Amino acid sequence: MIKKLRRKFILISMLSVFLVLFTTVGIINISNYVVINNNANDALVEVINQGTKDDPRGGGRPEDRRIDLREEHYFIAVVNNNGEIIDKNYMHMFMYSEIECNEFILNAYNASSSNGKYDYLRYKKEVKSDGNTYIGFIDTKDKMNEFNRYLLLSFLISIGAYLILFVLIYIGSKLVFKSTEEAYKNQKRFITNASHELKTPLTIISADIDLIEMDNGKNEWSESIRDQVKRLNEMTNQLVTLSKLEEEDKSRFPLSDFSINEVFNKAVETFEPSFKKEGIKFSYNIMSNISMYGNKYLIDELIYIFLDNSLKYTAGEAKSSYFVISEEKNKVIFRFSNTISKDDEVDVRQITDRFYRSPSNKKEGSGVGLSIAKEIIDYHNGKINIDKNNATLSFVITFNK
Repeated sequence: MIKKLRRKFILISMLSVFLVLFTTVGIINISNYVVINNNANDALVEVINQGTKDDPRGGGRPEDRRIDLREEHYFIAVVNNNGEIIDKNYMHMFMYSEIECNEFILNAYNASSSNGKYDYLRYKKEVKSDGNTYIGFIDTKDKMNEFNRYLLLSFLISIGAYLILFVLIYIGSKLVFKSTEEAYKNQKRFITNASHELKTPLTIISADIDLIEMDNGKNEWSESIRDQVKRLNEMTNQLVTLSKLEEEDKSRFPLSDFSINEVFNKAVETFEPSFKKEGIKFSYNIMSNISMYGNKYLIDELIYIFLDNSLKYTAGEAKSSYFVISEEKNKVIFRFSNTISKDDEVDVRQITDRFYRSPSNKKEGSGVGLSIAKEIIDYHNGKINIDKNNATLSFVITFNK
């Protein structure tokens, strides 16, 4: 259990770190990309405003709004209505030849969009008052290469930081959970020792009751003591089973193929008379020849828990309990359902918590049974879905074969 908690702690911590790093690096790089685009667009507006004049300091706008073009590679051309280039300025473009520039100009002129790009070359076109189309181009290759280098560098730094944080969290979690693990081991040791210590006095009490009944016959007091001894024995065994399951030691409960039909039929034979005695309409439907890979003892315990739970807590005007076991697409599915009182306040989110008891439930019980069932299901990598619909409580358990 502590190992599971530690793994969850590491997983949640690393997921949080990943989200923070991803968000931070993403925002920074997106911002850089937006800045590059905005600067390119501003520069293109300046080039269009300036026309074919040669003023790299930005002479196409008022002094306070000039865009400095001296660090840009750009060119501009003027095209008439016949698609002919009537004026141009290639003085600040060193990346492409004049022939290539002419080709870019004509492609941009014939394009439907007023702005666009060819690889790293961005363009903007605008029809001015003289009726001619002014097309400006600016090369962003250097800036995009710088952006890509920064993107790669930030990615590598993030991976390095992520790995370092993983090591720190891994080591830190070991220190954080050390005291918890010790307390948990002490708790399990106490449960095991207490269980063994309780067995002896319980056995003696049971034997003494037998002797008393031989001398004086059975009475309500001896029967009450015997019931309490039985209840204490069951609770002790449940706590020991729960403690063993939480150790995550597969050698304690080895896995093998076995018949579900055989296990279920034996359990039903044990409980059917009790269901009749309690006036519960008990029915079941199990497919023939169902087998699964798991621990036979634990699955038998699981079925016993749900049958016992149904026997104890089935309520309502028409008390009924229904059990179905089927095989679907390489999965074994258990469906257990029983009627409950309409005013039952059971919380399906907490029902498998250890020692949970419904506030409206007045019947005897330890509140351990369904928590053991959950541990058995987890031990077999199964899934459980619990639903409360009107006056029916349903459990659907799915195992891989």
